[in-house]
Amino acid sequence: MAYEGVIIALDLASVSGIAEGKPGETPQLSAERFRKPTDEYEESFGRAIGWIAERLVTERFIGGKFYGRGEAIEEGMIRVVIEAPIMSFSGETTNADALLITKGLWACIGGFARRRGAMVRRHAVTTVRKAFMGFGRAPKHCPKDYEKREARRICQALGWNPPNLDAADAAALWWFACSQWAPAVAQDVRPHWLNPELALRGAA
Repeated sequence: MAYEGVIIALDLASVSGIAEGKPGETPQLSAERFRKPTDEYEESFGRAIGWIAERLVTERFIGGKFYGRGEAIEEGMIRVVIEAPIMSFSGETTNADALLITKGLWACIGGFARRRGAMVRRHAVTTVRKAFMGFGRAPKHCPKDYEKREARRICQALGWNPPNLDAADAAALWWFACSQWAPAVAQDVRPHWLNPELALRGAA
């Protein structure tokens, strides 16, 4: 049976991209700063736990039914998907602090959500992008953040309005989860793919 509840998709970082909504609907896209410049790590992780704790128990209307505080999570109507963190450190595309923050946020948010009873899944960013944009990784000659900007372009073509590039990545992840759990109502993104040759050449 297709899933009809809420999906919370997270592209975790100091400023995290968030997409939330039911399959087939327009997701709510936002960004949340979990880490502030003066934070100790524990403050950042505590802030993230507080955020997910509130999102899991907030009152919701789902499928015409009202769920009071904590009822949606108790009835299995909230699922969480997280962009899988990078497991190795090369020093070329990220730094040790960013890697620690990403993994720490994944552990805190994913662990808390699982403990509260939510289904939690991780997906590799290249897998998501391949499905959402038609390619998983652009060649090195493409501009910086090309993949994120292409995700934003497709979001805008679908009528979504991500506030930043991280929210666009979260939207792609949300769509991917919808395509797995409720494929009949997931938006068709293929008409919005660029010609593969043009995509690999890079675009503004």
